[in-house]
Amino acid sequence: MIIAKSVEEARRRVLGKILEEGDQIHSKYGKTLQCRPSLIVVREPEYVEEIELSCWQICGESYLDRVEKLIDIAAERLKAKPHTRRVSIPIWLPKDHLCDTPPAITEVSFLYFNGKLNLTAFIRSLDAYNYFIPNSDFLNYMLEEVSAKSKLEKGSIAMLVSCPHVYTRDIEKAKNEAEPPKESFGVSSEATHLVEDYMSTAWHSALEVVYHGREKQTEWGEIFEGQKVSRFLPRLFIEVRKPEEYQIHDKAPFTKEYGIEYAHNYVIYAGQIDEPVNKPVLKEGEVYTYAERARYCVDDNIKVDQLYACIQKLKEEKCRRDCYVGIARPWDLTGWEPPCLRGYQLFCLGNRLAGIFYMRSNDVYGAMHANMFAFATLTAYVSELTGFSSYAYYHFANDAHIYSEFLDAVREILYPKTPTFSDSISRGRKRYL
Repeated sequence: MIIAKSVEEARRRVLGKILEEGDQIHSKYGKTLQCRPSLIVVREPEYVEEIELSCWQICGESYLDRVEKLIDIAAERLKAKPHTRRVSIPIWLPKDHLCDTPPAITEVSFLYFNGKLNLTAFIRSLDAYNYFIPNSDFLNYMLEEVSAKSKLEKGSIAMLVSCPHVYTRDIEKAKNEAEPPKESFGVSSEATHLVEDYMSTAWHSALEVVYHGREKQTEWGEIFEGQKVSRFLPRLFIEVRKPEEYQIHDKAPFTKEYGIEYAHNYVIYAGQIDEPVNKPVLKEGEVYTYAERARYCVDDNIKVDQLYACIQKLKEEKCRRDCYVGIARPWDLTGWEPPCLRGYQLFCLGNRLAGIFYMRSNDVYGAMHANMFAFATLTAYVSELTGFSSYAYYHFANDAHIYSEFLDAVREILYPKTPTFSDSISRGRKRYL
C-alpha cells in the first residue's frame, strides 16, 4: 500500500509504482502500462483542482446524480451511530454493463476510526496520470459533505485501485512527475496490507493482526451480547500469491464440503455459470444471496446477469477493465443488514486472471476464510472458462473484526496450549509414583 500525506504526493508515488513494475496492456483506448492492484491512502485530503461535479458522464448520468440523494442518508446513519459499519454507497449499477462509459469508482464506504470519519473507495480502473486528481477531488467532496452533515471530523481517503495504469503516450510526461513508490506492508494506523502465499496462511495472518487490533462497539450487540464489542482493523488488504494451494487452514471453522456448497449456491449459482440466468434464484426464506445480486435480482429495474456478462467480455478481450460485478444496491443503505460483499472485479494480470473482492465488513473468524475460499473458487472457474493459465486472488475488508465471544477460540488457534518441558517431566514422574 502507498500511504501519503497529500493527494499530490500519493499521485507521484502511484506513478512511480506503475513505471517501476507495470506491464504493457492493450486497451480499446490505447496501449497502457499497468501494475498490480494498489491500496492508496491520503491522510490529509484536500481539493487540488476546481471541481465540476456534473461533468463526468457515466451511462448518461454523472457521479453526483448517483450519490446526491444517498449522502444525507449516509450522514444521518453515521450521526446516530458513528461506530456503524453499514454506511456504504454503491455507484455501479447492473445496467452499467450495457453502456460504453461505466463508472470507474464503483463503491464508496465510510468508517469512523482514529477519532475521525474516513472514506474508502473501490476504483476498478484508474488512469493515474490524467484522472488521479479528479477522482480524489470527487471523493474529497463526498467525505466533506458526509463529515459536515454527520458532525464528525474529516479524516483520510483511501482508494483500492484494481487496475492502476498510465497510457504509453503519457509515459515521458509521467516520468517527470513520478517518485519512488515507497510501499508499506503490515499494520499501520490507517490501513493494513498483508501478502501471503496461501489462503490458509493469509487467514492465519489476518486473525493475528486483528486479534491485536483495537476494540470497538458494534450494532450487533443490540441482538447478540457476545457481539457487542469487537477487535477490529480498518482497511485490511490481502494479496494471495498461490490461491490454488493449501486453501483451507486445519483450524478453519468450516469443511471443504461446506465451502464448495457455499461457493456454488450462495456466491456463483454454479449450475449456470456459463449461460445467462433469466429467472429468480432465491430459495424460500432467503432475502438475498451474492449469486442473486450478481445473476438475477428481482428488484432491479433493468436485469443483467453481471457474472455472465463479465465472462463474455473476457472471452472477447482478455484485458478489459470493466468486468465488475456489483452486489450492493442503493436501497441497502436503509436496510438493517446490507451485503458485506459490495462488489468484485475480474481482470487480466499478465497471463493470469485476477479476482479482487471488496467487503465493507468481514467477520475474520466466523466468515472470512469461507468467503475467501468461495471467492477464489469463483475466480478459478472464470479463469478456466476464459482461457487463462492460472489466477490470482485479492481480498479487501473495510472493517475486519473478531467478535469478543470468539477471542478465546482465536487465541487457541494463534497460541495453542502445549506442554512445556517441565510439564512433561512432571507428568512422567507421576506415572511412576
